[in-house]
Amino acid sequence: MRLMTMCGLVGMGGGFLVISPPLRESLLEQLGRGQQMMQANEPFSYVGLGACLVVALGFYMYRCAQPR
Repeated sequence: MRLMTMCGLVGMGGGFLVISPPLRESLLEQLGRGQQMMQANEPFSYVGLGACLVVALGFYMYRCAQPR
């Protein structure tokens, strides 16, 4: 059920990006700004991003391993 919900959300988001050029342009502009900010502080920002991803993955895996 969770997979169907996630697929539906991704599909709806993709649909909105396809039919709305201003929204798509705004999203791409913000992604470009984020990339420029990451490149400005290059070595530290990638290490920080990697650490955040590892912590988030560990948190997710810990929650999934809990007995119900």
